[in-house]
Amino acid sequence: MAIDKGVCTKESLEYVKGWETINGSSVNDHVEKNHSQAHTAALSFQLMTRAEPPELVIATIQSLLVVKKDCDEILIIDNNNNDTSMYKPLAAFCASLDPELKVYFYHIDAVEGFKAGALNLALGLMSPDCTHIVVVDSDYQALPHARVSIANAIEQYPEHTLLQFPQFYRNAGQIDIHSELNHYFNHHLYRPFNRKRALSTGTYAVIRRSDLLSLGGWSGASITEDAQMGVLMHQQGLRSQFIPKVIATGLLPNTLNDLMCQRRRWIYGNMQVINTYFSIDKSSMHRQHLEKSQTLTSVTPLNRYVINSIKVKGIGERLLYVHAHLSQLSAWINFTGLFIFLQICTLLIIFSALFAPTLFNINADSTLLTPLYLVYAGYTVFLVRRLWAYMKDQVPLNKQVNGNYQPTMKMRLRAWLMHLNFWELGALSWLPVMWGREKPFICTPKQEYIRTRHSLWQANIVALPKLLLALNIITALVVAPFSPLYSPILFICALTVCLLKIGAAKVAFDNFAATEPKLNSIRIKSKPAVAHARKQTKPLALPKIETVFENKKIINP
Repeated sequence: MAIDKGVCTKESLEYVKGWETINGSSVNDHVEKNHSQAHTAALSFQLMTRAEPPELVIATIQSLLVVKKDCDEILIIDNNNNDTSMYKPLAAFCASLDPELKVYFYHIDAVEGFKAGALNLALGLMSPDCTHIVVVDSDYQALPHARVSIANAIEQYPEHTLLQFPQFYRNAGQIDIHSELNHYFNHHLYRPFNRKRALSTGTYAVIRRSDLLSLGGWSGASITEDAQMGVLMHQQGLRSQFIPKVIATGLLPNTLNDLMCQRRRWIYGNMQVINTYFSIDKSSMHRQHLEKSQTLTSVTPLNRYVINSIKVKGIGERLLYVHAHLSQLSAWINFTGLFIFLQICTLLIIFSALFAPTLFNINADSTLLTPLYLVYAGYTVFLVRRLWAYMKDQVPLNKQVNGNYQPTMKMRLRAWLMHLNFWELGALSWLPVMWGREKPFICTPKQEYIRTRHSLWQANIVALPKLLLALNIITALVVAPFSPLYSPILFICALTVCLLKIGAAKVAFDNFAATEPKLNSIRIKSKPAVAHARKQTKPLALPKIETVFENKKIINP
């Protein structure tokens, strides 16, 4: 392993604690007493980067330098990135800062376990004096009140392991994408039963370090490691809370294709969590049974809290947690995939009856259309439920940022139409989980793309899912007035879905039009003290370090 001015590079590094190895026997020694009061909380702001534009990450670090206290640290882990032009400017910037600012940069290759692997590295490298971790995405710039709001939340919820702040976006324009993405926090997570049982959504999750260590770190069993950690945490009796206060703003994906890839990752990862949600490990069940029968005099304060939680949590409370978990994990998922497959099969049978009746011995009559009525009934339920949710969205976070913000009916409808662009993704992207197919973790690119209007239009056409539009155009032709299987109801239903998908595409095109976006940044009011490049006083000449954070499956309590 080599250290150069605060840059850590190593082909095979697992977990380091400061300058010491964390091994299986010493993890419990690092579980601290509960430092929950705001005046004692020291924060470790942790940024995981991978081929991010250095100016973007530097702007985020600058925003954190404005709000951090002297006891806080900023930890940047650049991982699995061989492009030196991406991380060396960032390393040089961090090395130029005054060491008293406690900004530490590490470049580490061959990190396994998706983002969870990098987060576990940060968990091992962070200062033991920090009581809480704040996960920060590379593009999320802290607002001036961020540190105070975090401290107030820790003071208000002293017994909570996870405090999740909302995501919000600062891009100019693209209002419909803003509204569609913010709907999760404005409406879905804002509801009381979800707010008190919030799963982590990644950036600006504030997590008590000692509790995360007691869980064994971040789980890499899902590509949405944040949601998985939240479920595991609740199943150990630990608590969480959604804090509906905007304290940082990020950037939307640069292209429609990037947005689609991001949504596929969320859907796939959340379904991985759901897929293992009800799995039961017999040895874990036996261990829980032993924990229930233990005397409280032989356990640590943290373990005592866990055991008490297991004892008092009745079936009613467990069902509330299951309801909240499934509600949040399925927010981007819909179950119309069954109806899509039914529509495909029905159309195949109809075409067989129309064009090869003798070959398949099928008569073309109106009874063949019966499954399509069920298909459109299912589509109608989905569409009406989602429309109702967007109509009820009171957008409290938008009003918090802009007191004059008032959503109109048109804005709500356009947000709903934007959501319909992801209809096929929510219906089908999670199916590979069912047969155990692995999906790589794809980072959302932050680089700007220079494209002509025509090339952007072509890229948007390619990015948009088109399966439902194609199926319903075919269905409309099959049941049109000139067809022997004419059905006015099905014809209207098919045309309606076609018009909705075309309208949704128009909204998406409006939000990804050919413009010249400028990267917003937050500049610090006073330039931080700059010293000579930070020299490493203790070289990390360590033997191979064995990981203690294993991938965990979810065990139902």
